Amino acid sequence: MSKDKERSEELTDAEIEVAKEQETASGPGFDYLSISGSLAVGAVAVFLRFWQLGLKPLHHDEGVNGFFLTRLFREGIYQYDPANYHGPDLYYLALAFSKSFGLNTLSVRSSVALFGVLTVVLVLFLRRYIGRTGALVAGLLIALSPGMVYISRYFIHEILFVFFSLGIVLGVLYFIEKRRVGSGGVSIMTLLLLICFLPTALNLAELAGEDRVWLKWALQVSLLAVEFVLVFMIMRMLCAWKAGRPIYLILASASAAMLFATKETAFITIGTMAIAALCVWLWRKIDAGLGRKTYALFGLVQILAVTALGGLAVASREKLYESASWAHRTFAEDTGQPLVFYGMIFLCLLTAASWILFFVRRWQSGEADEESFTEPVDLTWSSFRAGFGGRNDTLLILAAAFFVFAYLGVLFFSSFFTYPYGIVGAFEAYAIWTKTGSADHTQNGFFAYLWWAVQLELPILLLSLLGTLIAFLKSRHRFAMFAGLWAFGLFAAYTIIPYKTPWLALSFLLPMCIIGGYGVNELIASRNILQKAAGILLAATSIALLSFQTCNLNFVRYDDEEMAYIYAHTRRGFLGLIDQINHYAEKSGKRQDATIEIVSPDYWPMPWYTNDYPNAVYGGSLKDVNTAEMIVASQKQADELPQRYGAHYKVAGQYPLRPGVELYLLVRKDLADPDAKEIYQLVE
Repeated sequence: MSKDKERSEELTDAEIEVAKEQETASGPGFDYLSISGSLAVGAVAVFLRFWQLGLKPLHHDEGVNGFFLTRLFREGIYQYDPANYHGPDLYYLALAFSKSFGLNTLSVRSSVALFGVLTVVLVLFLRRYIGRTGALVAGLLIALSPGMVYISRYFIHEILFVFFSLGIVLGVLYFIEKRRVGSGGVSIMTLLLLICFLPTALNLAELAGEDRVWLKWALQVSLLAVEFVLVFMIMRMLCAWKAGRPIYLILASASAAMLFATKETAFITIGTMAIAALCVWLWRKIDAGLGRKTYALFGLVQILAVTALGGLAVASREKLYESASWAHRTFAEDTGQPLVFYGMIFLCLLTAASWILFFVRRWQSGEADEESFTEPVDLTWSSFRAGFGGRNDTLLILAAAFFVFAYLGVLFFSSFFTYPYGIVGAFEAYAIWTKTGSADHTQNGFFAYLWWAVQLELPILLLSLLGTLIAFLKSRHRFAMFAGLWAFGLFAAYTIIPYKTPWLALSFLLPMCIIGGYGVNELIASRNILQKAAGILLAATSIALLSFQTCNLNFVRYDDEEMAYIYAHTRRGFLGLIDQINHYAEKSGKRQDATIEIVSPDYWPMPWYTNDYPNAVYGGSLKDVNTAEMIVASQKQADELPQRYGAHYKVAGQYPLRPGVELYLLVRKDLADPDAKEIYQLVE
């Protein structure tokens, strides 16, 4: 490419940037209503994720994650195990919080809750692709989603996974859009570079040895200063290179690396996104060929679907009646919440009516109907390819993106260059996961995700279905069609896979909220008063239902096994056991040096709550003990407890661990309170 041509391309890009900035500054996306709405949505997300964050006891899996974090925190050791556990990034992110705020439940859960809030924030940046109202509604759906809130308050990997999957999408969108890098992109890229350089600085400082503390500190300070200078120079170069646009693709690549460093299911998400993009391209080709016949095709499919459902209802009317009675019992009688049940029915009918109204009016008006917004750029392969520029720029951008992806993968899986086998284990994990994924983990059946969605996420499920239908009928907004296919593609993929756990649903709940927001935007933006009213009523009803259900799940019935997302969760009474252990440790005078023998084979997440007790021994089986201050045993061991421990211990209390598992706290007789019982009373 000649210099004149390069200058011409740069000038064109600059003109595009100026036009976009002018359009953004004067458009509706940056008015006070949008800003105040975004702040309100963010405030809801923060409140629901951080308020009473330590209310529910840790889940079994949280306890295991806490065990690994404790070792990393105290000994600086973490080794990735592909056979049993997910990726390493959760532990290193939580380590930063633990070092800052202490090794406790609030700090580690906050490290996850923060990413739950940031996920909502990222969705708000999609307003140019799903509309201003659509972005606010989508953000609010994520902020209020019972599952999103519940898992955001868990110290597990899922919310990180959701955040990084959205990071990939947003980074690619901004790169295609040829957007000038903003302060957010610069800040994140700077942080990423600091993380990349940090291990080298710290490892080189270790060469000074443990004995020369002053030299070690001097090296660390000097090397960190050099690191800051290098990062500054690299960022200045990146920001000057094509107005900093390559940064967005590099950040997308980094998000992909972190996605794989979070969970092995990353390949399902990436694969679904690729298939969704291909299907959007195919549908655009089909729709262009059909023209007005697209509406006839949609009408025919609807007639066939209604006919099939009607015939099925007539043929199975007895089962249908039984199902309706069961639904009424489940949602109205057993829970004492009839308004929720009738609200769900109303929302189903309103969604169907909104679609019929939209379809009929669109068929009548056709291409002459108004458009709520126009995507800032055609999301095509040609647009993506044009974002690179010339051949040299293409090679450099691809090399930078690949290097960041590979480097971050090696960095985390090798435990910051201290455990080389972790890199090999990252590949071995997929062979192991393939076997794990072939078994039903929760015994909830093929339609487990559908049932969980109907139980607690029905507004999101209905809005996402409506938004997807609207997107494909209009066939104007490529990203909306992509989001719909991304949502239901993942829903289908996880439904087909036998391995099912409630938190996996968050992967498709994210795009469901996005396409649901788009659907509401298209209704509210219409000049037709009925469509506008339907959109407002849909949004209001959905927000009301989700608000009640998320508060009910997260702050009232957070350990009730009848609720979706609650899988073998630790019962709230378990915290009483921890309080009693602390009480008797203080009473013994030994405090944290008290000896606690845990002879029960079931005890997770107890190691997390006793990580300040160095003499807490997790044997997991009965053994002869007569000097330990306390013993924790299982109800299943009750018959053997009197003979082994009756002479020296009393029962201080019985506490639930999880459904079907009860624990006893045995306390040495000289420490026992007056209300403690003799052990032989357990088997009377």
